[in-house]
Amino acid sequence: MRFLWGKDTALTYLCRMGIWLGLDVGAVRTGLAESDPTHSMAFPVGTHRTAEILLYLTSHYREADLAGLVLGLPKDLMGRETEGSQHARTLGEKIHSLWPSLPLHWMDERYTSKMAAQAAHSAGAKSRVKKDKGMLDAASACLILDSFLTQKNRP
Repeated sequence: MRFLWGKDTALTYLCRMGIWLGLDVGAVRTGLAESDPTHSMAFPVGTHRTAEILLYLTSHYREADLAGLVLGLPKDLMGRETEGSQHARTLGEKIHSLWPSLPLHWMDERYTSKMAAQAAHSAGAKSRVKKDKGMLDAASACLILDSFLTQKNRP
């Protein structure tokens, strides 16, 4: 990779750090979010069919461009893992076998869908959310990734 602004600048270093990916794994859809290169913000990217998410990831991302992955782990109100947790863990294992050198982190995803729906409602997108459930999945992935980045960046 060659950068026009020189090889030892702070911007070059940030570009080499890679981005974090956040995933909200569901039975049908998986929401996806990306961090910025400084790992300070998360942005929703979209949703993809869970059955095809590995194909999507390998066709759109290279291991060298990533800092790591954060997967939401579904838990019940008592903090116990659910049936959905096993789906997420299975996908996590498959991703790890594709990109074994990437760090893989798990974040409790309780209430992220509810928080995403409330945020959409507050922004006036209530009718759009009813039509596009994928929007909530991407927003949930963004909340999961943002929670991780906040913890990671704490002094």
